[in-house]
Amino acid sequence: MPSRSTGRPHLLPLADAAKVIGLPEDAVLGLAAAGFISRVDQGGEVHFPLSDLKAFVARNADNGSGNLFLTEPGSVDAADLLKALHGKTAQMAARAFEIFSEVFPEAADWTDAEHARFVAQAKARFEAILAVASQGAEVDEALVEDLEEVGAAAAWAGSPLPQLLVLLRISRDLVVQTAVEVADERGRHWSLPLALLLTRVLPAMDRLTDSIAQGYWSVVIGREAEQKARYEHVVEHSSDGVYEVDLNGCVQYANPQLAVILGRPLDQLIDARLGEVVTPMDGASVGPLMSEPPGGARRLELAILRPDGVRRVLEVRMTVRTEGGQAVGFQGVVRDVTAMRDLENDKNEFLALMTYDLRQPLTTMLGLGATLEAHADDLATDRIERMGAAIRRQAERISRLADDLYDISRLDANSLLLSPRRVEVVAVIESALATVERGFEVDVDAPAGLEVVADPRRLEQVIANLVENALTYGALPVQVRVAEISSDGGVEIAVIDHGTGVPSALVPSLFNRLRLIAHRERDRSKSTGLGLSLVKGLVEAMGGRVWYEQVPGEGADFRFTLPFPRR
Repeated sequence: MPSRSTGRPHLLPLADAAKVIGLPEDAVLGLAAAGFISRVDQGGEVHFPLSDLKAFVARNADNGSGNLFLTEPGSVDAADLLKALHGKTAQMAARAFEIFSEVFPEAADWTDAEHARFVAQAKARFEAILAVASQGAEVDEALVEDLEEVGAAAAWAGSPLPQLLVLLRISRDLVVQTAVEVADERGRHWSLPLALLLTRVLPAMDRLTDSIAQGYWSVVIGREAEQKARYEHVVEHSSDGVYEVDLNGCVQYANPQLAVILGRPLDQLIDARLGEVVTPMDGASVGPLMSEPPGGARRLELAILRPDGVRRVLEVRMTVRTEGGQAVGFQGVVRDVTAMRDLENDKNEFLALMTYDLRQPLTTMLGLGATLEAHADDLATDRIERMGAAIRRQAERISRLADDLYDISRLDANSLLLSPRRVEVVAVIESALATVERGFEVDVDAPAGLEVVADPRRLEQVIANLVENALTYGALPVQVRVAEISSDGGVEIAVIDHGTGVPSALVPSLFNRLRLIAHRERDRSKSTGLGLSLVKGLVEAMGGRVWYEQVPGEGADFRFTLPFPRR
């Protein structure tokens, strides 16, 4: 490049500057006046920095992405610089590993195979960069989509984005550094190819890096959006109630299930105060649900009364909601545990009644046994017989209770064995009444010789339980009525008492397990009430059905049917 007219290698006169950029001298002065290139006035003449001229040529060679092989007279072909860089890809790859190990110290502990794989991949990366740098913008456009897919694949594979970006930055800097070293070694005639190469490599590498990052973050953002949508779906369709309140206790969010649990429309919950929609039955405050708990979480259980008058027991798990390390509200998960708590109470009640039912006959047997042991010689024979009969009846009562429990468990497991056959109803009724402790007669109205198909022991158990239930909860007289429905319909047996009957609220759950008649107000001196549940299971197992007839003013009327024998 001529520069002798100035005596300074970095400044060219106007004529030489025009030749470098290939424009008339007036155009060069116009570019300087517009600020595209710098001018230096020296000794009454206008000069231009060589670096500005080279940069202008590089920027305007086909809009900055033209052919790198454009040269100025007397300069070296840019292909020679690319060829020289291709010969140094292995060296650049080895240096890339050294730099990467400094940034990520764990790379120093890699095995030889991992080290070799990294170097091979780095060498291929440098070759690809040089290949891209030697081409036009069309190759960039084709690579952008592929590199976005590379970034997306890295995101799905869980590769950290910083490592990818560091590798690309290391590769970019090493290409630039090596190109400068080669140009310095080979003289100033390599300066223009170097400028053109760097002008092409740096924007291209930045663009490719942006493409990988864009593909990576598009997957990350898409995955976060998918996870958010999945979380929202789970919350909206959860079987538990979910809510969020601000620091003032106003509900900011509530899912549909919370509205169901509280018995209120969902739109009435939003912006309402938590204390207005959750009203504990004992008058307690909901303040603990709106105060920061120790450890960041709290679990409470409270009984509430809904607007429709239904009592519910709720378990609330509350945590603090924070943003930027500051508490901005509270969020909670509400679970309806009413059925669980009621079942637990029923079980406790059942165990208490079972204990009494066992203790009463055992106490009687213990007292009679002690009397016989101490005074057997002094007691009359008839009295000993009566005491023995009383002990037998109490033992039968315990045995029947044990049989009831065992049979219910067998019914639940569908493993109860039956021996159905033709049996005479009157005979079974008499056997059943003999096992029931009573000091009075039960009125039996049954045609002689009437037969049904049933397991005689189980039918006896059914009748005994119904009669005992009538004696326990009803009032005298107690009647057992048997009637033939039809030759095809079977036989209907009814056990009727003349008490107050069953309260209407208990009729739907009369035959349910552990649903004891008026069990919350009942006298524990009476039986467990397991008999009705067992009656239902046994009758249905023998092919019949059982029900309760509500007759106002006429006491309780329990009826069941059994199939009629066929020829």
